[in-house]
Amino acid sequence: MGFISEETIQRVADATDIVDLIGSYFPLKRAGTSFRALCPFHREKTPSFHVTPSRQSYHCFGCGAGGGVLRFVMDYEHVDFPTAVRRLAQRAGIPIVEEAPSPDEAKRHDLRRRLLSLHEEAAAWFHNNLLKTPEAARARDYLKSRGLGAETAKAWQLGYAPDSWDAALDHLRSRKFTEGEIAQSGLASAKDDQPSSPLYSRFRDRIMFPIRNDIGETIAFSGRTLSADPKAAKYVNSPETPLFTKGRVLYGLDKTKRDLVAANSAIVCEGQIDLISAHGAGVKNVIAPQGTAFTADQARTLKRYVETVVLCFDSDPAGKKAAERSVLSLLSQGLQVKVAALPDGEDPDSLIRKNGAEAFSSLVAAAAGYFEHSLAESATELSDSAGKSRFVRRIGPALALIKDAALRESTIGDIAARLALPQSAIRASMKAPNTQETSDKNEPSQPAAEALEMTPAMAVLCRTALASAEVREWLRTQEPASTFESAGSLVDKIARAEFPDGAPLPASAAANLTAAEERLLAGLDQRHAIANPLERAMTTHRGFQIQSLAARMEGLKSRLADPSVPAAERQTIQKQILDLKIRVADVPQPV
Repeated sequence: MGFISEETIQRVADATDIVDLIGSYFPLKRAGTSFRALCPFHREKTPSFHVTPSRQSYHCFGCGAGGGVLRFVMDYEHVDFPTAVRRLAQRAGIPIVEEAPSPDEAKRHDLRRRLLSLHEEAAAWFHNNLLKTPEAARARDYLKSRGLGAETAKAWQLGYAPDSWDAALDHLRSRKFTEGEIAQSGLASAKDDQPSSPLYSRFRDRIMFPIRNDIGETIAFSGRTLSADPKAAKYVNSPETPLFTKGRVLYGLDKTKRDLVAANSAIVCEGQIDLISAHGAGVKNVIAPQGTAFTADQARTLKRYVETVVLCFDSDPAGKKAAERSVLSLLSQGLQVKVAALPDGEDPDSLIRKNGAEAFSSLVAAAAGYFEHSLAESATELSDSAGKSRFVRRIGPALALIKDAALRESTIGDIAARLALPQSAIRASMKAPNTQETSDKNEPSQPAAEALEMTPAMAVLCRTALASAEVREWLRTQEPASTFESAGSLVDKIARAEFPDGAPLPASAAANLTAAEERLLAGLDQRHAIANPLERAMTTHRGFQIQSLAARMEGLKSRLADPSVPAAERQTIQKQILDLKIRVADVPQPV
């Protein structure tokens, strides 16, 4: 897969009317020259989501979401930029013309394409085994004992890996997949991990759960044993491959993401069967990590869909430990965390089978906040000073991760009151942990969502750049606006773009904006034109230059006021201050 040309991106954006696009997802109501609706990105009772046809953009005055047609598809469908372009191109009937990739990129893309095809073939073969082969009878019986019938097996494409060292591999070979592709898929292993050794099937005599990414592509498998051997691992997962990084995938997300957004909360189950059972019982906003605890990357992914997470891990010690480890990653992303208190010996699946979906839903609805739950769970150890000390040390790192200042202070006050301790004792334990420790150490972690604020002066610079090609040409010869404030990066990108006066920023240029920059652009008030845009831009830019130089002078003056500064350095600082004063005087006046 190569690069999509700027001309193609622009053509796709021009062919897509934003009102028609967004109106195909949910109803819009006309409000003067714009349209409005309840925002799909946060919960609200009064519509604050506005779509402006003249600017081909949307903006929510409640949560700040905004952008153009491509940004809407990216945020609503939770896809990357190239995928958004391709989806809109398909919608508009426009063929995608892609530039040739480099040899390395072409090789990586071809391997990914082949591995995806291999996984789809394997999933279909495992599924057919489960439904039709005599040797899968035990697997079918086990699933029925868990309340999972044929319809559920078909809906989730469950499968069965026969008790054979090479049956799956022989099938893949018959479909023309190479030994190298089979080895890289993770479906095969070699003795002592030696590449020269013969391959054998990783999954044998196991119920197979295909693991899919958020757009439904099969990228890995999880296999549950049917063996009675206590030494056999209960679950075996695919190893990490070019398709699969365990700490970045959430099981079930491809089926439940719209339900997560609708509920604005995620019920986190520990395993695949728990999730499938809950989903089949009508509890749709469920998700499961690919291990026993959340990683920072998984928490970041979940943050795109919800604000609240309810942990429903097993009530055994392993489940409680997994919940404790998950909390740090979830809190670090600003998610509200609750814990459902499952009865001893129960998991979501067993509870639903015994008492029904309503009992499970009621338990989720009654879930307490993490800190309240921790106090209740630790009640027996809080009767003496040593127990209180252990408890405070245990929850301190989690408290430090609460991003909302008011919520953090309130929680500290509540805990201090419950323990009859001064708040200072609680704060002393609040050292934030490194929440990246659970992330994949071989891959760079995605950055947290960027937040930008634009001052009124920078907004003027942005508006004049949008309105006038003359302003954009002048700005390209000046000190970049991003040197004055971070939001100036938007001005710099607008200045480099070519488009007619007064027209919206072209999609090819918008493709280079971050989500935060697109939100700033969508929220910019452009209803009234600015008179004499070049003069206004020059005056504003001059103000930024003088302000920047003045700030540097203030810093030097503070240094000069320090009596410990040596005489020689003081002379250097005084010269630097004088030079800055001259530079301020030399800042050109608007023509």
